[in-house]
Amino acid sequence: MSHHVTNFLFESQYFVLVVTPGLSREEYQSRRSRLMSQLSEGSVVIVPGYGLRYATNGIFYPFHQQTNLLYLCGVDEPDCALVLVRSKASENGYKMILFVRPQDKKREIWDGPKIGFEGAAQFFGADETQSIDALPRYIEAILSSPTGPIYTDLALSSPPATPLDETYIRHGSSSKLHASNASAIDTSITPILKNLTLTKGRRGRSPVVQKLTPLISELRLVKSPAEQELMRKAGRIAGRGFVDMMGETKPGIGEHDLGAVMEYSCKRQGAKGLGYVPVVAGGENALVIHYVVNNQLLSDGTLVLVDAGAEYAGYASDITRTWPVNGKFTTQQRQLYEAVLRVQQDCIKRCTGDNDVTLDSIQNDAFEMLREECSALFGRNIGRREMSQLYPHHVGHWLGMDIHDTENIPRTRKLEAGMVITIEPGLYIPHSDAYPEGFRGVGIRIEDDIVVGSKETGFAPVVLSAEAPKEVIDVEAVVGGLVGRRKIKYPQAPTRAGHG
Repeated sequence: MSHHVTNFLFESQYFVLVVTPGLSREEYQSRRSRLMSQLSEGSVVIVPGYGLRYATNGIFYPFHQQTNLLYLCGVDEPDCALVLVRSKASENGYKMILFVRPQDKKREIWDGPKIGFEGAAQFFGADETQSIDALPRYIEAILSSPTGPIYTDLALSSPPATPLDETYIRHGSSSKLHASNASAIDTSITPILKNLTLTKGRRGRSPVVQKLTPLISELRLVKSPAEQELMRKAGRIAGRGFVDMMGETKPGIGEHDLGAVMEYSCKRQGAKGLGYVPVVAGGENALVIHYVVNNQLLSDGTLVLVDAGAEYAGYASDITRTWPVNGKFTTQQRQLYEAVLRVQQDCIKRCTGDNDVTLDSIQNDAFEMLREECSALFGRNIGRREMSQLYPHHVGHWLGMDIHDTENIPRTRKLEAGMVITIEPGLYIPHSDAYPEGFRGVGIRIEDDIVVGSKETGFAPVVLSAEAPKEVIDVEAVVGGLVGRRKIKYPQAPTRAGHG
């Protein structure tokens, strides 16, 4: 069944307390309630956040929170953890405990203000707050006397490989206030479990510890209207960034220059930054799927492939476009490009929740359609083995707070309304006499972010990245300077609750 594709702009107003940009306290509470309602009385959920990660002594990377914790409570600062205890006696059916870094005026001179105990309760709805330093003792206590199953993604079988592992919580003593001197403590459950194994068998039952991610992934897979709106904003920001890049493209400009244009454009529009290291691949560099060196100059007569996205309010966009450096496709470049575009548009139409469609079934269709296109272009039958070299990747993946969101959910899962996926077919033609000369050394990929169609949209898929041009006439007009770039009103970057 074929459906029209809608490029939809979301609008809404909020009249409730907004904990993070676009998301209310009620939404976060609903997420936690849906998770805890699946668990038995006394069950405990432990979600550790990330600490700062260091490139070298005293130089840390930009902070990025563990997304399961961000999804459940919205706290976006280092050194915190969330614990939920299933309790029918509690008002919401569970007790929420936030472990955070206590406010410390001396430390905050270096690292800035923290939400502290008061902010954790007032803004994020915690029933109880404790210092992050108390987390290891808390974990040991509940493992020693479990009230029910324990759900967590802390390491269960082996200690973390490095001090930067996600199972570590950054910790600093009063004598080590500056971030460059922060030490780390291992909060892996493994050594605690080993110790309990030696003693618990003689005096009580051992704790049942299970993985948490499979449960949360099911919640994260289908996006709420508020989440879809945030992802629409992330797609709009990145799409306008692509327009800016296309407008700056000319022979002799560097791949890194276009990457800088993209980052600048996204940040000026309110994004936290790029969602990942971008691919800016000129000419034959586009034959490398994850080319991120981005240090070559663009040559006249070639194409440039850019795979980039924005992060806005914790949600990501993931877009790929390919365009001519000089503003005009050659005949062969255009033929190859339009072949990929036809397949991509056909695949997008299949992204509906009213049929037995999966990402894998769309991949199979994309593979066969691209094989037919290549056979027609190259004047001979392209076999499946050869085609797997020309198109070596999958057509799409789940998208959300992570670029590759909910990775434990298989691509055999039937698509449902509200899921967000990418659709990104491509062709990568090697330098070989097996292909006509004008096609050799050309890599093309076109990627959009799609909300799976629902009854509300007439089962039409919603394209979240519609601002990024992809029709040949539009691409050539923007790159060639025939269409003026839209003047963007740059908003202030959003602030989180408790930070002004």
